[in-house]
Amino acid sequence: MKKFIFSLTFVVLVIGSAFSQDGKFSGGLELGLPLGTAADGVGLGFGLSGRYEAPIQDKLNWFATAGFISYSGKEYTTNFFGQTLTVKGSSVTMIPLQGGVKYYFQESDNGFYGSGELGLFIASGSGSSDTKFGITPGLGYRLEKFDLSARFNVVSDFNTFGIRAAYIF
Repeated sequence: MKKFIFSLTFVVLVIGSAFSQDGKFSGGLELGLPLGTAADGVGLGFGLSGRYEAPIQDKLNWFATAGFISYSGKEYTTNFFGQTLTVKGSSVTMIPLQGGVKYYFQESDNGFYGSGELGLFIASGSGSSDTKFGITPGLGYRLEKFDLSARFNVVSDFNTFGIRAAYIF
């Protein structure tokens, strides 16, 4: 799976550089907080991501992101026919493969921006895997070589709040 992620990142870089000489690559640390029913079985997630970003026009950029986030399983209690059971959730690895746009609220690429992403989320855990479609609205702030963003990943049964801190190469 790691080879797949690195291969995909390489392809994004090569294709992106063919379309734009002004593009930038960033590598980031990911933090994911599961929400709703997803939070019952898994805890906080940590991971890495790579992103290629290039301008479309003034204040508007496109980008492609690939990475992974591992969520640890956690114990939770549930009632089952009047019995209280303690269940250990299995760990889940989520691999987002997304594309999107960023709109910068000022004239330069430094400062606040809003973003929107669409893509696939490949989840694996407990010996099985599943692929789901998701959308991701977000807000962020870019300062020279650093990018900090907060996102809400809307994936049918695994919604998460995410934070990405990245270095721009």
